[in-house]
Amino acid sequence: MREIDFIRGFLKENIEYVQKKYTDKAAVTVSAKAHASDLLTEVDLTIQKRFVDKVKKRFPDDAIVGEEGEFSRFPNDPKARAWIIDPIDGTYNFIRGLHPIFGISIAFAHKGENVAGGVVLPITGEFFLAERGAGSFCNGKRLRVSNVKQLNAARIDIDFSDLNDRKLMLQRGLDVFRNVGQLRCYGSAVASICQIATGDTEGYLHMNLAPWDFAASQLIVEEAGGRSSRLNGSPLRLFDAKQGILITNGVLHREMLAMIKS
Repeated sequence: MREIDFIRGFLKENIEYVQKKYTDKAAVTVSAKAHASDLLTEVDLTIQKRFVDKVKKRFPDDAIVGEEGEFSRFPNDPKARAWIIDPIDGTYNFIRGLHPIFGISIAFAHKGENVAGGVVLPITGEFFLAERGAGSFCNGKRLRVSNVKQLNAARIDIDFSDLNDRKLMLQRGLDVFRNVGQLRCYGSAVASICQIATGDTEGYLHMNLAPWDFAASQLIVEEAGGRSSRLNGSPLRLFDAKQGILITNGVLHREMLAMIKS
């Protein structure tokens, strides 16, 4: 599939640039977006611009959806060929993180469904790729979700995000927090979700996540045998403008949905 090759090539070409910027992150230009802890860096803008330029040259008729600027709008036709990029997922970690948990995420969608995706964690070196129907891989190794069946033995990742999302998380997810074995918050959706595919985590819960935050990693988990949905159990669609996601190893999905308050 030419789209997965395009994703693989772009990610490989930009790993070194991000690595170099991270080693001198104190010199990186930073500004705030919606709120003081929602950061935008020159690295986000550069990676997205490079991607947009490359897509327009190779696939000029395709739509592009990205986290930054004018590209944050959904396609007029949700079933059109569309590319979805989060240039740096975990920007706050990039700027202020002792532990370098952040990634570049790219997905390709057709007919409203993510069919190819890639995530790279530039500092730690994990390189994830997936095609619908062809499995998912990390550094060439086939992935499979865990078979943990008890919530009290499971590890669940969350993100608190801004204050409104935090309030919702505490209201709706409290029963999950009370019953899960381990609870973690890393500040990078793509890193957390990809850990479900590797079998290191059993679930990820978020109250309000944009498609660029989950498009690639959702596919990576599903192709490793996991499950995704909205918080009411309906399918997780890329451009439905609905809020709330749950992604799990599949075994715990129904139990966790039952614990999430409406």
